[in-house]
Amino acid sequence: MCSEARRRAPATIGAHASCNNARVFDWNDARYFLAVARLGSLSKAARHLRVQQSTVGRRITALEGALTTRLFERGSDGWVPTAAGEAFVARAERIEGEALAAERQLAGKEALVAGTVRMTAPQAFGFFFVVPLLARLHAIAPDVAFELVAENQALNLSRREADLALRLGRPGQRELVRRKLADVADALYVSRGYLARAGEVRRDALGGHAYVDFEESYPRPAIRGWMSRRLGGARCVLRVNGTPGVLAAVRAGMGIGLLPCWLAGGDGELVRVLPEHSLSQELWLVMHRDLKRAARIRVVADFFARELAQAAPALAGVSATAALRARPAPAPARATSAPRPVSPSRRRRGGRA
Repeated sequence: MCSEARRRAPATIGAHASCNNARVFDWNDARYFLAVARLGSLSKAARHLRVQQSTVGRRITALEGALTTRLFERGSDGWVPTAAGEAFVARAERIEGEALAAERQLAGKEALVAGTVRMTAPQAFGFFFVVPLLARLHAIAPDVAFELVAENQALNLSRREADLALRLGRPGQRELVRRKLADVADALYVSRGYLARAGEVRRDALGGHAYVDFEESYPRPAIRGWMSRRLGGARCVLRVNGTPGVLAAVRAGMGIGLLPCWLAGGDGELVRVLPEHSLSQELWLVMHRDLKRAARIRVVADFFARELAQAAPALAGVSATAALRARPAPAPARATSAPRPVSPSRRRRGGRA
């Protein structure tokens, strides 16, 4: 191998090249490689990347051909990186990091209130609370298209899996700009039909009562096991993997369930029980610091900060009034509006959106 080809060949990968026929892999294939390495299957990687499974397979084959090295073992447990694949992960992550940093830096210079904003929020909060607010926000920023991923697993903002996140619990990553918006309270509720059938729910007489709980895959550690520790004597009759399932079961009269106060407090068919038991978590608005001056991101972030501040009593369970009220939408944002200037005092404080 000549000196030029030797410098270009990835270390530990074993790609054989010659000066006349050097093969250099497509940098974009690193993205497909990392998705398969992290998720363990072509199908999961395809869903994550929003492409066809066959496309992922072709890109992995092309990458292995360019490097003349097998990167994955295909077995019953999925696609597992070989030793060469493990060595390539670190290099591919450096490629990914540089590409995403450049993308964020360029996106942060945008001055137009237009484009796509991808948001993520906890499952029930996203579907039942955020979506109605997005309808109002569309009237303010008609040139912005929205994507919402409502799930309880936290997406990675550094990898641009989302632009903005609404998260329960304080985020810890230093590269994220965060703002606390409210405290969100959950409490215990039953249906009126359940009370008529099973009788009053009292702390000293839980025998004979039933409850609905979250199953083990539910990704909020603060909630797993919370019900069983407080409802000793009652029997768990159903476990589900999200708040929408708890809400459906409680409405159907299956038993006691832990529900957000903003969701259940305004439901005339539900009654709060055992008020001494409640769970409160902080709600944070989070974005990557490279995007905080992008006009479309700033408009969306400021809108949610205002709306959720107004809804704070309902979110905290202080008020049973519905959190969302029909209000006239403000005037639309102009397509040429620029980001709000950041004052010197805010720059000194730093770290908050």
